[in-house]
Amino acid sequence: MFLLSIESSTQYAGIAVLKKKKIIKKKIWKTIDASKEILPAIDKLLNSVGMKSEMFDYFIVSSGPGSWTGIRLGLSVAYGLSIACDRKVFGVSSLESIAYKFKKTTNVGVILPSTGEFVHYGIFENPESLEKKLVEIHSCRINEISSKMKKATIIASPSKKILSVFNNQGKRLVRVTPDPVLNARLALERIKNSVNPRNQPYYEK
Repeated sequence: MFLLSIESSTQYAGIAVLKKKKIIKKKIWKTIDASKEILPAIDKLLNSVGMKSEMFDYFIVSSGPGSWTGIRLGLSVAYGLSIACDRKVFGVSSLESIAYKFKKTTNVGVILPSTGEFVHYGIFENPESLEKKLVEIHSCRINEISSKMKKATIIASPSKKILSVFNNQGKRLVRVTPDPVLNARLALERIKNSVNPRNQPYYEK
């Protein structure tokens, strides 16, 4: 099974080509204007590995949470490609896929920036269970996040500012950026387990 994964929910855009869980090639970059960059980047990446869009079984895309514009862009590109070559789109939350990176551990908190002083977050007692189910995503003000994460022993976020809230609290802090490879690996397990995708975009204060 070949997967093309697109991540554009944050200021870092990413694309990856995988054969099942094996990475063939990926690219992550800090974007200036993802709407102008993402299609040329996909074209260049596919040319570099000698593949065409019709060779993929699924197009994996981040459904957020994250930038309203970025999420819509990723979904539009994925659906456009899928219609052109009669393939399927599978949406996965980048927040959940970051948690899945820690699937051999327990009590993982993941936090992504939202607009203004708001953040999106999820608490995952058993991240490995994400292979078989979706988990509810929440939002709150950043000054409330410390109390929301009381049970978490590991906290992951791409934001240094968010992680700094938990300094000296005895928690393991890990900086992780949303990644198309993480999205694809979680999506693949959900496809195997017939879990319905989260294709609708998630954005909320």
